[in-house]
Amino acid sequence: MDRKEIESAVNEIFIREFELEEAEVVPASQLREDLQLDSLDAVDMVVALEKRFKIRIPEEQARAVKTVQDVYDFLEKALAA
Repeated sequence: MDRKEIESAVNEIFIREFELEEAEVVPASQLREDLQLDSLDAVDMVVALEKRFKIRIPEEQARAVKTVQDVYDFLEKALAA
């Protein structure tokens, strides 16, 4: 899966799961501040990403994710491993 496919799939998850507008989901968007995701949303996000990408996301790595760009970067590295 290339970077564009990762970005597209992640954006789709944010739009579908959290009812966000496509224009809101940009790399610089802060998950908490800009997208208004709370701790329960963060759990839902991890579950959705794990299901979609068929990977396990350790809690400490999930906590380190602060922006949409961080999500892209994490998944790109995890899928390449």
